Amino acid sequence: MPDFWIIGPIAWDLALYVDRIPASGNFVQATESVERPGGTGANVATALSHAGGCVHMVGYVGADAAGRNMTEALATAGVDVDYVQVLPGRTSSVVLLIEPDGERTIIGIHPDLLHTVTIPVAAVAPGDVVYFAAWHDAFVPAAQAMAAAGALVTGVPPGTIPAMKYLIGSKNDFTTIPGRTTAIVTEGAEGVTVHAEGRSDHFPALPTDAVDATGAGDAFAAGLLWEIGKGQSLVDGVQLGLAWAAAAVQAKSSMPARTQPRRPGSRDPKA
Repeated sequence: MPDFWIIGPIAWDLALYVDRIPASGNFVQATESVERPGGTGANVATALSHAGGCVHMVGYVGADAAGRNMTEALATAGVDVDYVQVLPGRTSSVVLLIEPDGERTIIGIHPDLLHTVTIPVAAVAPGDVVYFAAWHDAFVPAAQAMAAAGALVTGVPPGTIPAMKYLIGSKNDFTTIPGRTTAIVTEGAEGVTVHAEGRSDHFPALPTDAVDATGAGDAFAAGLLWEIGKGQSLVDGVQLGLAWAAAAVQAKSSMPARTQPRRPGSRDPKA
């Protein structure tokens, strides 16, 4: 297995479970509230580490209690936190409004400083899998350098470089479908559509009872990257990603569950 390098947000979440999203000027009472680890990058890194991968997290936290909590959560999950930088100020934090059907609305609190982090280009080895879980144009030189060195570079829209292999993201994040990069478009309960080599293939989502959609896209990305890292096909990756996403929406959590389901008909993902 190659090493995985996840570059992206590390956040402390405040999840509020509500009966509805209030209209402007209205009131709604949360039925439950919880603070918990989250952030797109941290979620993907944790899922891959739980599966047995060697995962390096690249991102930042603030010099505050939330930052210490997040660093501890990642390290406890087995993620390498040597490249998690402590920056002056606050750790990223979001408020999640989660409706009864599991859909969530996200409100960011603190300014995003991810574009200021140093990406350890020289530490990435040929064959390693790099995933930009968020994108800033400042990442272009590092992404190009890692691809040129032989790493498999993937990311989320709108980020793309000529050598980027896969672009993974929600249909709401794509303004256009890139011509040379394989675009893997998640569509919530509708499943996933893969656009590659002039054709489109749709994969339906697995039936499940959703209670919290937070992190479902991250779980999908992690499952996809896991199979790709093992040298399996893109179809295998999509199928495992859909299985991990289905499991994620069944738990009241931002980070994917420790025990990841297998792709139908497959061996244990740690095998």
